[in-house]
Amino acid sequence: MTQRRRLLPQPMASDRRAVNRRIGLVGGIILAGLIGVGAKAHQVAVVDHEGYAERGNRQQLRSFKLTASRGDVVDRNGMTLATSDRVHQVVINPRQIRAHGQSDEVLGLLLQLFPDEDAAYLRGEFDRDKAYRLLRMLLDDEQAAIVESWKIAGLYLEPATRRVYPRGLLGSHIIGRVNGQGEGNLGIELSMDERLRGRDAQSPAYFARGKKLLVDGGPGPDVARGDTVTLTVDSAIQAMLEDELNEIVDRWHPVGASIVVLDPRNGEVLALGSRPTFDPNHKVEKLAQTSSLALQAAYEPGSTMKAITVAAALDEGVIRANETLYCEKGRWRYTPKHVIRDTHAAEWLDITNILAESSNICTTKIADRLGKAKLDHWVRRFHFGERPAIKLPGATRGLLSPHEKWSDIQAANISFGQGMSASPLQVAAAFGALANRGEYIQPAIVKRAVDYRGEIVYEHTPVPERVVRPGTAKTVMKMLESVVHSRHGTGNNAAVPGYRVAGKTSTAQKADAKKGYSDDEYFASFIGALPATDPRVVILVSVDNPEGGHFGNEVAAPSFSKLGEQVMLHLGVPREDGVAPPKTLVVHERDPNDPTAKIAVDDPSDDAPALPGQRPRAQRMVVTVGDLPNFAGLGLAASTDLADRNHITLEAVGSGVAVSQEQVGSDRDGAPIVRVVFEPAK
Repeated sequence: MTQRRRLLPQPMASDRRAVNRRIGLVGGIILAGLIGVGAKAHQVAVVDHEGYAERGNRQQLRSFKLTASRGDVVDRNGMTLATSDRVHQVVINPRQIRAHGQSDEVLGLLLQLFPDEDAAYLRGEFDRDKAYRLLRMLLDDEQAAIVESWKIAGLYLEPATRRVYPRGLLGSHIIGRVNGQGEGNLGIELSMDERLRGRDAQSPAYFARGKKLLVDGGPGPDVARGDTVTLTVDSAIQAMLEDELNEIVDRWHPVGASIVVLDPRNGEVLALGSRPTFDPNHKVEKLAQTSSLALQAAYEPGSTMKAITVAAALDEGVIRANETLYCEKGRWRYTPKHVIRDTHAAEWLDITNILAESSNICTTKIADRLGKAKLDHWVRRFHFGERPAIKLPGATRGLLSPHEKWSDIQAANISFGQGMSASPLQVAAAFGALANRGEYIQPAIVKRAVDYRGEIVYEHTPVPERVVRPGTAKTVMKMLESVVHSRHGTGNNAAVPGYRVAGKTSTAQKADAKKGYSDDEYFASFIGALPATDPRVVILVSVDNPEGGHFGNEVAAPSFSKLGEQVMLHLGVPREDGVAPPKTLVVHERDPNDPTAKIAVDDPSDDAPALPGQRPRAQRMVVTVGDLPNFAGLGLAASTDLADRNHITLEAVGSGVAVSQEQVGSDRDGAPIVRVVFEPAK
């Protein structure tokens, strides 16, 4: 019995105590583990947090540039001349595309869609060890739809903007263009670049599998759209000017040509253009195309300066308005070595006819009474020799040496516009002082700038500067009417039906480095103000070395006449002969696909020059005029704003800029519903 008890296990002193010991042991191990995990978590999350966060951010979080949308450039009536169109950019994840073995396939598809793109550039992007690469190509909606249809992993699209110029070459020397980085490098795009480009901002973004995710979901308050810059330019007048420049080129085949249309009452440039020119939507072939001759060409103003010399002499009191001078029968030996000649030989002429017949000899005699110092003073008083304060880059100051360096013949030459140089804009502004009752106003091209909040941040304020007495200016302007309206005037071809014109021809020989002046190269120009008694515009037409003629009255004056008549009709200036202007008809929308649709014979749009950049009439609808605003050339945002201001319900079709419009009905309140078709700028 005793032996059997020994073989059996002995009962534990206490089963509960054994269990408790086991629980304590296991619990201690678990607690120690939790304490260790907690300590490690504290070490990672608190003690070493900055180091680990920095490592994570280096892998996923990067700073992303949020580019502000560039502001629009519009004319004085709100027509868009430069805007930013919404487009698309291709984004690739090279790592993901390579992992699927699709690099060659995707490269081939992109080269089919963009045959002009550099294959080496694309191959370099696909070979990068990156998860996010933004390609430089810009896609319109049609191209974007093609890319999306491929449904390739690691290839997707992001929104972008592209600078477009809806009117093509219209006012291209004024508007300018942007470079490949979206920065202005010509014209207003350059001079107003700081205001137009807005304010960019940096935002953090996580990149997951090559895709960008903004931390806050969108741009912050620091991003501001660029200002909207309103020009003094009237697009209708600019289109007339461009059309006339084209005719000058076709008729005279000049080296260059320019026209300036200026409002002398406030210095605002209503239109300005040159040939050769360029379309800012396309690549420029020759650098000469981008030079604005109206601003940058320094030419000898020639006989235009005779009006300045006469005004100075009258204001100084060294001549009388009714005085007569002997003009030496057209040939005068002024110095032992120099002879001054007149194109029209004459004996005695009064001051009016000295201007009308453009006598170099008698103008020199007037300048002699002033003397070199006073002549220099008056020429500079009309702001020759200084750069115009216009917000356009590249405006020349011209050449005007100090009077201390003038010889006698140089002083004589300057009195009738030789031996000095000025840009067409300088000449137009100086003539504008005479047209503005003797007050000079610096020429302006920017009317105002409005920021993204609608606040005016810049506005042009004319600052008149008294140059000559009002009576002197009035007298000279009356004399200048004889240039156009008298029997012996040298500018008869500049006459504008229904209006009196005060103007001056100029036929200036071009300077020749070898022999002083060329015998067969000229600047032919005409400058005039109309209506002469109360001028609304000053127009200068300048033609560089025309073929087949060289006199200002022959080459430039007819263009002044034609353009002047169009501008007067456009501005609604009543004719001085009492004849009523042509009645303007209201032209309603028509269906371009309906061959039976007809336009009234006396539709004014048949005669108005088509805006460069628009499609030909046969390919586009007739834009409604009358009660509805003209949406042509506006972007969607500007069209929506214009519709709201005119209580119109807008139906937008497509994207880009407006190319046609049609009233399709009225809403419950009777307000018109207008369907506007938008197309990407070509």
